[in-house]
Amino acid sequence: MTSVLAGGDSFVWGSELADSPHGGPDGYSRNTFPALLSSGPYICSGYPGLGNHDIAQRVRDYLTWVNNSVFVLVCWTWPTRDGDFNSDRHINQLEEYLQHHKYRYMFTCADNCVITRNIDLTNWYMFPAGVNPQDTCEPRGFYQWAVENKYKCGKENHPLEDAHRDAAQLMQGKFHELAKKAVQ
Repeated sequence: MTSVLAGGDSFVWGSELADSPHGGPDGYSRNTFPALLSSGPYICSGYPGLGNHDIAQRVRDYLTWVNNSVFVLVCWTWPTRDGDFNSDRHINQLEEYLQHHKYRYMFTCADNCVITRNIDLTNWYMFPAGVNPQDTCEPRGFYQWAVENKYKCGKENHPLEDAHRDAAQLMQGKFHELAKKAVQ
């Protein structure tokens, strides 16, 4: 069994998914791609509208009350939410924290604009590049992948259940590889 602690924004929270009717405590969906990957207890530290600084801080805060057998899955958001265009320091600091405390983890993102040359992509899952001329030609994030593959979105443009289900299926191989990896 793999317990998952997920960090992120509205995509990890599951905004507009049928089983997430409110924004209050424990109002997150159990049909998001991180929740679907979990085969044990699932904890969501994500929340709609968070920037990458807050995502990293909330993951660290939640880790203070779980043991290090939990698998950490973080979906980073647009860097502009932090008021700058470079979230590398937040990503790198959380990665150093996870490695220091011997957590198994995987990162992904909503949009590939978060990816720069200062990030080690070893523990990342990037969605496959598009095949149409107008698609993103390089590996991309969840939102880019869902929109470019014409998954149904809610009124506020959040990909719905089918996109999350198919994303979890795509991510399974990398997730299981990293979840089974011995903590060093």
